[in-house]
Amino acid sequence: MEKLLFGTGGTPHTAKTQSAIDGIKRIAELGLGCMELEFVYGVRMAEISARLVAETAQSEGVRLS
Repeated sequence: MEKLLFGTGGTPHTAKTQSAIDGIKRIAELGLGCMELEFVYGVRMAEISARLVAETAQSEGVRLS
């Protein structure tokens, strides 16, 4: 069985900015394991941005939902 992950719904309030990338970095700094990307009004993220978010999450060891 894999370990249980804890994280936030959306970018933590203590991140430098409210961007997904800064949120992922802050999650890693806090020692958490995951972050929910919240798309309340539809998915508004360019493909290039999505790739950067995925790369950042992978390099920081943060799972996304």
